Amino acid sequence: MIIAQKFSLRPDKLVLYNEITHSNRAHSGDIENYNPVNVIAKSNTDKSDIKKITKKFHNFEISKNANKTMREKINWLYYLSKNRYKKTYTGKSIYNYKLSFVTLTLPSTQIHTTAFITKNIFNQFLTEIRTRSGMNNYVWRLEFQKNRNVHYHLVTDAYLDYHFILKIWNRIINKFGYVDSYAQRFRNMNLSKYNEITNKYNKIDFDVIKKRYAKGIKSKWMQPNSVDVKSVVSNKAIGNYIAKYFSKDSDADNKCNSLDNEKNSFSLRLWFCSRTLSKLKSVNDYIEAVPYNAEYVLKKCSELKYVYHKYVTVVYYKMKLFSSKFGKFISKLLRNYANEVGYISSV
Repeated sequence: MIIAQKFSLRPDKLVLYNEITHSNRAHSGDIENYNPVNVIAKSNTDKSDIKKITKKFHNFEISKNANKTMREKINWLYYLSKNRYKKTYTGKSIYNYKLSFVTLTLPSTQIHTTAFITKNIFNQFLTEIRTRSGMNNYVWRLEFQKNRNVHYHLVTDAYLDYHFILKIWNRIINKFGYVDSYAQRFRNMNLSKYNEITNKYNKIDFDVIKKRYAKGIKSKWMQPNSVDVKSVVSNKAIGNYIAKYFSKDSDADNKCNSLDNEKNSFSLRLWFCSRTLSKLKSVNDYIEAVPYNAEYVLKKCSELKYVYHKYVTVVYYKMKLFSSKFGKFISKLLRNYANEVGYISSV
């Protein structure tokens, strides 16, 4: 019986732990040809001993495990996304583009259950975007605004232009009257009343209000600003912000719409990720199989964050802290693993 040290590697952290094994493993020392072994533990539990798990209602709260998983998937998404140059519909240049961070809202009071909107509006939006933009890799979650309307956050490595998705989203939501209702409210409203309603605390410059009002008049109020798109460039801090934003707890006072209840929302998903991301877990292997003295390398990095648990040590890292040679080696491990499970970044 041998106690062997193992590791589990993700784009933002390294987990170190021990495993009892009956076989000895040694590395070849060949860095170029090194390929990690992704070990899948087999359970010896008799199926008859497994108790049936009764699924509980989520009560519109995302569990800690789900929060953790969302963050991990977004970190994978950010890490594997290639830096690209993009040009917007209006001609603006975006350099080092990585991700699109999209928020989709309803411009008028929600009159359908959240489960209905997710199934009949948001799912159609996802289907059209996947078809028309080639979006393969994404994570989304739903939450509620202070007015109790549902809204959706979507992060993807596919480039999504604001004007492109605004037209799609407004067309789909108006199948159920949400744009018509918005237009009816503002159609006969003067500028003074519009400013009073949309700028209650006078935090927006009046010239901006006038431009928004003029734009509404021009479109006959049929193109409400129901979409927000932020282009994420190659800044790790921004990637971490999105991961934290997705995994934050919802406001206890805004957990759901008044139309929602356990009966009509029991099977409602609160978040989801593409199959491409769901396959990405971690690179697992024995430490002695790595052609580096990992302990020595880690000790040389003073900015690493260590978290000690009873049976594992978690090391949070940034790739830039490692030497260029070791950093390239780690990057190769992660990208080779992603390729093995069939992950393809958007172009």
